Amino acid sequence: MEKKILSLLSSTRLMAFLFILFALAMAAGTFIEDAYNTDTARVIVYNAVWFEVIMVFFVINFLGNIKRYQLHKKENWATLILHLSFILIIVGAFVTRYISYEGMMPIREGESANMIYSDKPYLTVLVDGNHEGQMRRKTFEKGLYLAPEVKDDAFLNAFASNDFSMSGEFSGIPFEVEHQEFVMNATETVLASETGQLMIKMVESSGGTRHEHYLKEGEVQNLHNVLFAFNKYTEGAINITKIAEAYTIQTPFEGDFMRMADKLQGKVVKDSVQPLMLRSLYNIGGAQFVFPEPAIK
Repeated sequence: MEKKILSLLSSTRLMAFLFILFALAMAAGTFIEDAYNTDTARVIVYNAVWFEVIMVFFVINFLGNIKRYQLHKKENWATLILHLSFILIIVGAFVTRYISYEGMMPIREGESANMIYSDKPYLTVLVDGNHEGQMRRKTFEKGLYLAPEVKDDAFLNAFASNDFSMSGEFSGIPFEVEHQEFVMNATETVLASETGQLMIKMVESSGGTRHEHYLKEGEVQNLHNVLFAFNKYTEGAINITKIAEAYTIQTPFEGDFMRMADKLQGKVVKDSVQPLMLRSLYNIGGAQFVFPEPAIK
């Protein structure tokens, strides 16, 4: 019985089948990554259990060939090295998969760095509550790859299930988080409503990256250590005020602006109430920002 199993696992047909299946899996992963993203390819192919099973059978097949064909003998060392090379590659892949980690470490010229940004996405759950008479926050993290849910693609959804649950305890109170829906490339925005709250959109660039914010009427927001207030005068903040259909700006800093349509440039005077120029690039207090459109509810 043992010889039959060994013969089956080390058979040429099984080896050929594994190589064909492996090539098809790699091709599928490439097409899936091109159509969706890298995380989707990892969920369906590269990190899937069935793909790892192929690797395990490869190793078993190579070890079976070594024993079956007596590759440890001196005259067979060339073939032995080839088999051991494949085994070493697959073992290295398992080490990469389960032990090592990948990431990005940005290092500026002339500086040192000790932080790496992991390429693995994480679900972060922040639990706030009363603990021993004081408000506390506890953080729970779970490494999690998510794939897009395609309604018309039952095959993709069968292999790319996002279902998960995450349970924990905070101050003696248990909780559980479950998957509801995943929306790929989701962005946060606001919808116009007659009964909504007045908000004005602001686009700013900090660190060379574009960010969109919505300033709510009657609130003050701290954006990269610069305070912005909309219809709520605040000392030390860049105050944006709407009176009827007119907009004004008052800042505790000197600055300038450039209207994008005709490149008109002007100065912003400290502590002075001036008309706010929409669709103009402001440079005030080290912050660059634009109000591209009027406020909406």
